[in-house]
Amino acid sequence: MTGNKKWYEKDLRRLLVDMHIPDWDEYFLKNFSAEKYADNMVKGNISCAEIYAGNCLGLCLWPSENGFNHKQLHSRDIFGETLEACKKRGLDVQIYFNVYHRSAFEAHPSWRMIGPGGKNTRELGFGHGRFGLCCINSPFGDFFLKIIAELDSKYDGVGFWIDMLGWWSVICRCESCKKRFREETGKDIPEMIDWNDPCFNEYIRWRASVLAQFAQKITDTVKKQHPERTVNIQSASAIGGWGGGMSKEFMQASEYLAGDFTGDHIEQAVICKLFSALSTCRPMEFMTPRCETLVHHTTTRTFENMLMRAYAAIANQAAFTLIDAIDPDGAMDGRFYEMAGKINEAYKEYEKYISGKSVILADTAIYYEFDSINTDVEEAISCDDTRTPASKQNMIRRNLARCFGEEHLLFTFTGNFDENITSDRYPSLILSDAARLSMQECENIRRYVANGGRLYASCCTSLFDRVTGKRKDFALADVFGVHYKGKTASCTYIAPAPGSFLNEYATEKYPVMLDCPQCLIEADEDTEILGTLVLPVSDPAEQDFFGSAISNPPVKCTNKPALTRHKYGKGEVIYCAGRFEEVPYDFQRSIFGRILLELRKTPLITSNVHPKVEFTLFDVKEEKRLLLSLLNQLSLPCVAWKEEISILLTLPEEYRIKKLLLAPEEKQISFQPGKNGLSFTLPGLEKFAMIVAEYE
Repeated sequence: MTGNKKWYEKDLRRLLVDMHIPDWDEYFLKNFSAEKYADNMVKGNISCAEIYAGNCLGLCLWPSENGFNHKQLHSRDIFGETLEACKKRGLDVQIYFNVYHRSAFEAHPSWRMIGPGGKNTRELGFGHGRFGLCCINSPFGDFFLKIIAELDSKYDGVGFWIDMLGWWSVICRCESCKKRFREETGKDIPEMIDWNDPCFNEYIRWRASVLAQFAQKITDTVKKQHPERTVNIQSASAIGGWGGGMSKEFMQASEYLAGDFTGDHIEQAVICKLFSALSTCRPMEFMTPRCETLVHHTTTRTFENMLMRAYAAIANQAAFTLIDAIDPDGAMDGRFYEMAGKINEAYKEYEKYISGKSVILADTAIYYEFDSINTDVEEAISCDDTRTPASKQNMIRRNLARCFGEEHLLFTFTGNFDENITSDRYPSLILSDAARLSMQECENIRRYVANGGRLYASCCTSLFDRVTGKRKDFALADVFGVHYKGKTASCTYIAPAPGSFLNEYATEKYPVMLDCPQCLIEADEDTEILGTLVLPVSDPAEQDFFGSAISNPPVKCTNKPALTRHKYGKGEVIYCAGRFEEVPYDFQRSIFGRILLELRKTPLITSNVHPKVEFTLFDVKEEKRLLLSLLNQLSLPCVAWKEEISILLTLPEEYRIKKLLLAPEEKQISFQPGKNGLSFTLPGLEKFAMIVAEYE
């Protein structure tokens, strides 16, 4: 079975050493040793080394014929030396190269990306002014591809890892971009970010298309000489909304998706599931640095912190990559590699259960938009406003993931990249302010609900067309059972309607607050009203005639619908005129959890264990087994859950479980079969547990 696997399905323990070292002083890299580097890789207990051929300053670590060579290497080929030293020790090697290029930026001013106010990226403060970004529409694009071709022809590796390709929130206004956009569309790059402007919408589509085309050119350049080699391109900007220029086509240029992240366990849960859903092949690669952030060169995370990240990668069927950073003189801290070896030893015990063909089972799916709107879609602002590309949707995804985890609801992602959105796969679906949906997407969602799907939608979902801008009404108004009539100011409340479950949480005088505007809506006759809109005395921006100097208490009961339920076909929709899922506090999150349970009547997992214990469930159909994982996220250092854990697993009829095993020893667990699944107990939980359920 393993003989047919590609390298990235087998080499799941990886390590990358950042080498962003400049060349202005003879001290830099003078103590670098390829043999010590390779010894550390072995000590780290990895199966694939991801080795720098060049860094974000554009400096080549081999004597390049086309690029800018690191002066202090004096033509020494430390990349080639390191590659051979690692291969001699039986390790596979990925070739790392970076699109950021300070050297080309300095040498060719006309290649520079130009952002707000006509400033280049150093003037805008990228990387504290240390990063120089060049535009792929300038001659830099061909220059970069020439270096990739040179690397591909000279060195032997299983694939390429390309870092930092992406617009990274800069609406580039260099002469090359202006010229190409004008030639291909007959228009000038717009001055305003205006989602009602067809020209701006066309520019956003063009921008994403250009980036995807260049990503594919990189892949084609490598595969022209070596079709067997893989290419994967840093995809972290997928969480940044439209500012990152991501698209389905960009993702498809990578064989599998990878990205480096420094956040907590909630971020890891989101990223692993999102990238697995988006990735052409699996497993995806989750990467995380040894230090708390990449800025902290010596602030090493604890062993337990890193171990839990490794376990989380296992639970989410992901490859695991640790990231170190070399010292300016080329030295490496051997203590970290000893720790990495122990972490990877724990990962290694379970890696036989990770399969690129595994399929996640979930109670709900979050609908992901590549160009998620992160600001008020009805407000036109200058393209020079650097605040606009920041991703509010990423915060909402985090909040959703936390809520799902605390309710022990299993989740995943879907979107317009998914051609099979059905209620069998996704019993419930979350559309959080998914404003810009195409008519085809709306039709897919309409069919999903009509066939029995259960949907939560909020705020401006389906109100905007990707091409023409704002519609007169929600495109999914018939599905929601409500119609758009306008919008409120930014501070709003929802009061419970008679008979609504909201009465368990709030009253008309003390309603639930949302930190966002709400759509003014009119409900159809067959729509059930669960909550009504309440407003403060005045707009929060009012400086004189307000209800309270600090807060904006609820005063005006409007009786307008704000939270509704509507039957459509065989399915059901709960629509919120605001964004319940955006508020990060326990009170609102508990109510949103109740909304989810109103939609998902019978979750896959019911358990008495603490809400901070995270579950995942995967189906490996070719081996006829389910993989159920429990992650103890109570705290670091981990506080063991010492009480007996009861678990009720409610499964679709197709699964008839014949055996339960506790991995990795595969000790048999007794269980009680039920009508639609089974129940069993565990004696407690230290850090991580995986249960293998074999089925007929």
